[in-house]
This record gives sequence, structure tokens and C-alpha cells, in this order.
Amino acid sequence: MKNLIYFLLISTVVFSQPVLSSEQQRIEKVIYAYGKAMNASDLDAVMALYAKDSVFMPSKQPTSVGWNAVKKAYKHEFEVIDLNVKIVIDEVFQENNLAYVRSRSLGHLTLLATQKKKTTERYRAFFVLKKIDNDWKIARFLFNFSN
Repeated sequence: MKNLIYFLLISTVVFSQPVLSSEQQRIEKVIYAYGKAMNASDLDAVMALYAKDSVFMPSKQPTSVGWNAVKKAYKHEFEVIDLNVKIVIDEVFQENNLAYVRSRSLGHLTLLATQKKKTTERYRAFFVLKKIDNDWKIARFLFNFSN
């Protein structure tokens, strides 16, 4: 009986998945909505997720500061690439009205000028979100490709 109790205790610790708080679930919904909007090249849907004072730092591109500059950068992105990815969330941290999400993408992007497809398996992203009027918004976003 004692061995069974130890087994159950160890199994629970080793195999249990963390339970996300309701706030963390709401944060994840924003990130998944972002992925869906990006796959659809839906500029309005992407921008609805951003805070007015947002900052966008794309890999190998200039930093865009403020909602209008971020919108212009995404407009350009959608003219250059088409995405077909699934976002994988690796970490969510939330405290009070701030949160961050570390993620990666599985899938590919297509360079529209050449129709060449590139894998996104080396793609890494980092989101900082803030709670504004009870809604989570993307405040800062940066991404890069690992070697």
C-alpha cells in the first residue's frame, strides 16, 4: 500500500500538466487569435489585438513604434509574405496587468514575389501584453529566427 501511495504521488508530480489561470487562458486566446489573423493576412484582425502605444520589432526590419507605424509594418508584411503556421506557446507569465508569452511557430511562410516556401521551425516570438479596460492587448512584439 505504501508503494502505491508513493507511485501515485510521483505520477501526479511527474505527469501532471500545469493548470492555467483564467487570465492566462485569456492571454493565450489573444496569441492564438493573432496566429489566425496572420494566417488570414487580416490586417484589421491583427491590429485589433494591439495596444495604441504598441511596439513591433520584426527580425531584420526597423522597429515600429505606435499603432499607426505598427499597422504600416504589418501592411508591408502581408504584401511580402503569406503564412501558414501553428503557434506553439512555450511559456505564459502573468502578474497583475502585464504578461509575456514566449512562443514558436510550426509551418511555413511563402515569399509572395518568388512563391518560395520557407519553414518556420526556427521562428521564435516574444509577446508582452497589457490589460487595458479588462482586455489583453499586445504591447510589444518581437521575433527572430534561430540559427
